[in-house]
Amino acid sequence: MSNSKSISVVMPVGNVDGNLVQQLDALSSQTHPEHWQLVVSVNTPNRQNRQRVSSLLANRPNLNAILVDSSDHLGASHARNAGAAVAEGDYLLFCDGDDIVDPRWVTAMDQALARADAVGGHLEEERLMIDSQQGWRPLATPCALPRFLGFPYLITANMGIRADLFAEVGGFDTTLTRGEDIAFSWDLLNLGHKLHYYEDAVVHYRHRKGLWSMMHQHYLYGRGLSEILARRGLPSGQIAGRVVPKPSKRSRLALLKPNGQSVIKRSPVHYLRRGSIAVGRVVGLRSTTTRPRADQLSLPLT
Repeated sequence: MSNSKSISVVMPVGNVDGNLVQQLDALSSQTHPEHWQLVVSVNTPNRQNRQRVSSLLANRPNLNAILVDSSDHLGASHARNAGAAVAEGDYLLFCDGDDIVDPRWVTAMDQALARADAVGGHLEEERLMIDSQQGWRPLATPCALPRFLGFPYLITANMGIRADLFAEVGGFDTTLTRGEDIAFSWDLLNLGHKLHYYEDAVVHYRHRKGLWSMMHQHYLYGRGLSEILARRGLPSGQIAGRVVPKPSKRSRLALLKPNGQSVIKRSPVHYLRRGSIAVGRVVGLRSTTTRPRADQLSLPLT
């Protein structure tokens, strides 16, 4: 039964490759019975790549797709903001160009948002897993939303939100090295909104290939985490039901508290990953001491 709400799927695109083709095929195979819009935000200065994306969309006429050139500022956060700015839907769904959405993903998100304001779906990690990388990372969505220091957050690879609420938050923070989905989610918590997990909204998640690539990615995650904590603090100044004072300059090492995500099996790769995050968090913490801090850095849609 229709809930009479229109839907826009916003997808940032950087690389134009076989992974993107698979994702566009998956989006064109959605079983959702009603009209919905796809907004492809192309975040690359390469004109040929933008033309290739345009051709890929033209070859899939069943997709009600529009292409947005967001190459004026490189970064997935800006690309998502630029896409959301032109999206027509009452609901905004976010996915990435290198994953594969389940055929019922749009329908499942539609159903979830009929009952919740902001939703994170399930990231299924087996289908696209590289055999040699099994067990390298903790589960992205361990039958629940992931958490950082006790607080839940949505992952931009599989999330849905009311468009008016997205605008109220101000979109994703483009100044962060990484972790913009955590910052966005915590803005929602500070506004008094709850974040919900909906297991039926499935995206097959693709991890980066190679040890160095993973270490570099998690180093950037670590930088972003420290930036978020130093600039914003924890949501409402609370964690696990107790009030936590905002760290002073003398106690900034408190910002390096580990997250404590569980893993199935500890291995040398586990310690390399955790070490990469730790180095990133130290670098991120140092960088925040050399620039002005703001209590709220959420940006308007551009």
